[in-house]
Amino acid sequence: MAGAKPTIYKWVLHPGGSGVLRSVGILPDGTLHNPNGYPEDLVRAAVEAANERRRKKRSEAAAKAAATRAARRERKVAEVVAKLKAGGHLSPGDYCEICKKHLDDPESVERGIGSDCWQHLLSLLAEAAGTLDPGPGA
Repeated sequence: MAGAKPTIYKWVLHPGGSGVLRSVGILPDGTLHNPNGYPEDLVRAAVEAANERRRKKRSEAAAKAAATRAARRERKVAEVVAKLKAGGHLSPGDYCEICKKHLDDPESVERGIGSDCWQHLLSLLAEAAGTLDPGPGA
């Protein structure tokens, strides 16, 4: 655990639900930060429960952010597909029209869309045209 950040809370819920424990935590070496002299097992249980709540909250936030990014990407791809179907064209650029990543590949710069987004766009265009091969076993 060398270099690990200490987990110190200003307050955490008491594991029994009867109040809070103030200024407690677990240091990187596994020792307790417990200046108020609470029982050791109570402090460990409270800090571990608080860590689990924090981990769960961050995990849920990350999942929500991933879903938002995916929806945003799908919406942008759909806009580009609609533009192309309407006879529009894409302008060359240093950044991908869909994901905004920097483009280095000359072919990607010329079309204004990166290779990953381009493959996704082509599959959606093929689906829209009804020419997508369903693959083996379909």
